[in-house]
Amino acid sequence: MLTVFARGVPDRVPIGMDCWPKTRRRIYDYYGAANHYDFYEKSGVDNFSLWDWPAAEPVYVGPPRPHIKHHNITVGIWGSMPEVYHPMEADYGAYRWPTIGDLDFSGIKASMREARTHDMVSIGAHISVGLNHHIRMRGYECAMLDVLDEAFMEDYMGRLREYFISYLDALFVAADGTIDVMRCDEDAGGNNALMINPIAWRRLYKPLWAELFDICHQNNAKVWLHSCGYCRCIMEDFIEMGADILDPVPPYVKDSDPLDMKREYGDRLCLHGGVNHIDAMIYGTPQTVRDEVKLRMEQMKPGGGYICGASQVLTDQMPLENIIALFNAAHEFGHYE
Repeated sequence: MLTVFARGVPDRVPIGMDCWPKTRRRIYDYYGAANHYDFYEKSGVDNFSLWDWPAAEPVYVGPPRPHIKHHNITVGIWGSMPEVYHPMEADYGAYRWPTIGDLDFSGIKASMREARTHDMVSIGAHISVGLNHHIRMRGYECAMLDVLDEAFMEDYMGRLREYFISYLDALFVAADGTIDVMRCDEDAGGNNALMINPIAWRRLYKPLWAELFDICHQNNAKVWLHSCGYCRCIMEDFIEMGADILDPVPPYVKDSDPLDMKREYGDRLCLHGGVNHIDAMIYGTPQTVRDEVKLRMEQMKPGGGYICGASQVLTDQMPLENIIALFNAAHEFGHYE
């Protein structure tokens, strides 16, 4: 994984996986795996996930927050899932911003070291300061109007900056050099276009992204950036910001053809994903999946810098046999000569 993060050629193409909890349980039961490390050993899947060990995040120890069931720092302390609750939508001024004092970082270093002792990359979670996070907090309608309000955006982005710089500083001090890669997300586009003008996106969100990515690099951590919608018009910006890995290269999104992405950006970005989430993984057969993996390997494997995986999170709609076919085909076609 570390070789591929640096766009090098490893012994084999790593296999990446994020998945929903029920699907994870189905997969682990298939392999007879008791835990994440057991699954890694039995399947050969490198098991890179934002939500589970070997990813680690601080523990929320602050006061209970309204409407929140799970106080994880990736989503919970900012709000519930975006389809359910936008905590800043009703009254921006009344929102209680999280503070570093709300978080307990004491377990980070041990968790990262444990991952490394099991030959797994250590993953820090999580940064989200762009349009995707803005929509989660304010809802689509408010966010789309906010970007026209200079005073609001100056205050909002300033508060994000204050929190996330403090968060990264505390995280990296606690980790003491043990974090290999940080996970981030910026779903700024739909299937066919960015949700706001790219000029506005660059002016409003890009500077803070770049500042935070620089902190990661100063602490020898690579940056894994998830952007599953249309983003071709800001790909060069992602690279200028300092992204090292782009996930998940969905072939059904405009201008995200995996081969074209590899040719254009493969010398500057490690690419993860590309196996069609819809046509192959959900609606295809195991043979469809095998053919799709073989195609993506032919397109993306040469020269290294590729992690094989689905073009989105593995979901409960996927037949288990298709998921296993993905893993098996990745092993079959993933070795370098």
